[in-house]
Amino acid sequence: MRRPLLVLALALASCATPTAVPFPTPTALAQTQAASPIPAALPSAEGTSFDPSAAPAGAYVLDPRHASVIWRVRHMGLSLYVGRFDGCLQSQGAQCPQPGVSSTITFNPQNPEQSAVTATIQVNALSTGLTTGNGERGFDREIANVLSNNGAAPTITFTSTSVTRTGDATGLMTGDLTLHGQTHPVTFEVSFQGGKAVALRGGKYVLAFSARTIINRNQWGAGSLIFNQFASDETEIVINGEFVQQ
Repeated sequence: MRRPLLVLALALASCATPTAVPFPTPTALAQTQAASPIPAALPSAEGTSFDPSAAPAGAYVLDPRHASVIWRVRHMGLSLYVGRFDGCLQSQGAQCPQPGVSSTITFNPQNPEQSAVTATIQVNALSTGLTTGNGERGFDREIANVLSNNGAAPTITFTSTSVTRTGDATGLMTGDLTLHGQTHPVTFEVSFQGGKAVALRGGKYVLAFSARTIINRNQWGAGSLIFNQFASDETEIVINGEFVQQ
């Protein structure tokens, strides 16, 4: 894969307007993969509750060590090229003094429509997994410079503005996504992945969520003639994370 292609791929990784593709919940996967011998989804641990209304209300904070922000683009209309933003840029044991991804939820289990989310991604948390011969991540820094407008906008932020329920544990969350110094609305499909009190968290309740959207990078001015030759305008973003009760 040539260098301009990869620069494009990453530049796509942060962009807007969702499509009507349904979120692949465990139930939906089970229905579409009924003939497959492969399980439709990973099993959950014993004691996990899949009833959002059973969770305590209040503030929750993302555990960056257990957060995943994945982006995928089509290379020349063919294969999916995958990258990510690392949840933790630096760790010390169980601590993460330098998170790459941070987020908070104000959760209302009885009226999820009144819940709210804020999130921040450090652009330099971008990771393609590609390094030079001496282990340097120069390509990642090059792409980060593109996304951050040469350092003028070092973070990507999201602030929710509305939540609409689509099922007992699914919904649509709309909010403002700021990237490359521009702000535009984005809608995520959100799926509740379970919750329970965790002894290793001092008995605090932990919530797990997945979110997905497909956006168009050009809406934030993140396109170029070179980029457009190699990668699709559309970028899929898939987020998974655990949120700890405060």
